[in-house]
Amino acid sequence: MAEETKKETEATDKVENAEATDKVEDATGAATATTDKTEEVKEEKVELYDEVLPNRIIVGRNHPLSFYVDRARRVFRIEEQVYIQGRGDNIATTCKLIEALKRQKIAEITKISTGMNVEPYFNSYGDAKWGQPTAIILFTLKRGEFGKFIADYQQRKIIEIFENTDKDSSGVLSFDQVDGLKFDARFKSNQEQIKESKEFLSGFADKKELDLPGFIK
Repeated sequence: MAEETKKETEATDKVENAEATDKVEDATGAATATTDKTEEVKEEKVELYDEVLPNRIIVGRNHPLSFYVDRARRVFRIEEQVYIQGRGDNIATTCKLIEALKRQKIAEITKISTGMNVEPYFNSYGDAKWGQPTAIILFTLKRGEFGKFIADYQQRKIIEIFENTDKDSSGVLSFDQVDGLKFDARFKSNQEQIKESKEFLSGFADKKELDLPGFIK
């Protein structure tokens, strides 16, 4: 009788040990899965460049004028031609935006179109109706003299890099100093951008140095 009781106790202990082992393995597996998931999140590719912006800007009420000026500058660095549209009460803001871009030589006007916009809608009975006519204006712009250049905050940071590199305050940087900054690697430039930069530097081949305006360009 004692032996049977002992055997039953041993069997119970084995079952409990097996269950405990299974729980530990499950917990370990869950922890490993969580770690793997965390590593996957960390390894997600971080995009350095902004998404490509469309070459059409519609001025609305939700943003200040400075927002549209900055957006137009970013688009003109990529596109040769941009369309800017305003409607109704936003036409005045649109005209201010165009004047700002012209004054800063970011863009030049090639065409101005005006008209009326009428949009259909359905009433509560399901009948099609026409809304109130709204005046619209459309500017077709081409890139100006300074359309491809950076401005504001980005320009200030570039000036800061120039001043920190120009230790002697000579006002110029040699090609070796510019190469030492490794812009192509740090900004992850593609082959087309690298080719454009080499073509630009070839214009200074006789001096083999860049002043601040050339460095900003």
